[in-house]
Amino acid sequence: MKGIGLITLSTDPVGEDAFKAVMADAPLRIFTTRTGYDEENHEAGGFIPRPDWPVLLATLPPDDLVDVIVFLCTSATIALGNDQLIHRLSSARPGIQYTSPGIAAVAMMKEFNIKRIALLTPYGPTLHDAFKPYLARHGIEAVADFSLAHSMNLVTDEDIGRVPVNRIQTELSQLLRNAQQVDAVFVSCAAFSVERSDLVEMTGALGCPVLASVHSTAWHVLDLLHEYGPRDNFASDLGLPRPA
Repeated sequence: MKGIGLITLSTDPVGEDAFKAVMADAPLRIFTTRTGYDEENHEAGGFIPRPDWPVLLATLPPDDLVDVIVFLCTSATIALGNDQLIHRLSSARPGIQYTSPGIAAVAMMKEFNIKRIALLTPYGPTLHDAFKPYLARHGIEAVADFSLAHSMNLVTDEDIGRVPVNRIQTELSQLLRNAQQVDAVFVSCAAFSVERSDLVEMTGALGCPVLASVHSTAWHVLDLLHEYGPRDNFASDLGLPRPA
């Protein structure tokens, strides 16, 4: 059986369970580990794990049990960039496939020709403002964006996990009301308590595919492991086309 090495932040109360829930019907094993990080460095737009990358990656099972390593933090991807994140992971554990919410979201958007999005995050200004140039480097334009950090006083991952789904939908509706036409919306952060059924419901209510960090990552993992049935079923739930 194929295996996934899942790395989540020590502060994230949501991401691990959410990822496992999305993957529950796939014939895969998930091995998990957690990492602390330098919070001040991250607020300033960087990402330094504690312990360091080689020690962190060594806490996962050996290579014959792990086919993909998932670093389940969107903002860390944006802070480091795709190439630097993959370099850090591959230097510590070479010869495995790698993904993260940022990498996966870009892969999913490219697969479905999504070029214009509305973006919702829970981050402070430094991390939130880094998204537009990050997406632009991959040919994706965030034509409308908003952070809930200030209006909801979001400081910790636990704060983010308590944001109600109806508040997320309300903010997305407002973004779409004021935006030019978009191909999809993206809800960024693995700590948001959003389930697959929530994305399906919001997609129907908003008339536009709603992508989210954990679920985009699950889609990309299924794609990397050639589990095309579960991958395509999930995309179809969001109104995205099935392969010909």
